[in-house]
Amino acid sequence: MNKWLALANSIDKVNKAFAIIARWAILLMLGTGLWNVVGRYIGVAIGRNLSSNGLIEGQWFLFDLVFLLGLGWTLQRQDHVRVDVLQSRWKLKKKVRIELLGTVALLLPFAIGVMALSIPPAIQSWNIGEASPDPNGLPRYWVKMLIPIGFFLLSLQGIAEGLRNWAQLKEKSTINRKSSHPTT
Repeated sequence: MNKWLALANSIDKVNKAFAIIARWAILLMLGTGLWNVVGRYIGVAIGRNLSSNGLIEGQWFLFDLVFLLGLGWTLQRQDHVRVDVLQSRWKLKKKVRIELLGTVALLLPFAIGVMALSIPPAIQSWNIGEASPDPNGLPRYWVKMLIPIGFFLLSLQGIAEGLRNWAQLKEKSTINRKSSHPTT
């Protein structure tokens, strides 16, 4: 079981690394947004266009990067939406079982499905060099590649969480078996 927990910890490190990229993207997104607003007003005052479609799209793309690369890390930190009203009344073993069931039956099929469905359009976009239809817009294939990558990271983190839940259930059953058979 230790090797599976080591794998889960390795997955945590991968998602944490992508979360660091996402954090920096937040700062870039905010800076770009600030420039778009300030540049628009200064541009009007001096009679020059200081913003562009590329900057506006760049801000959108950075938001996509933050959201998609942060999916796995958010799951790792247990910050996704949960039904805590119900869970707060459950015993730990039931919480862990429900968590494992939800991961295996809901999270992983959804994340793997979105990843699988998003790969062909992302590859097609890359092959044709898809770009924005707006003047001075950005290439779109980069941002389309973030979709399968983000859901791959979410799938990996789902596996890590499932491994931890499985280990926790096994640990509890081992402890329960030991305590129900007193030593002589």
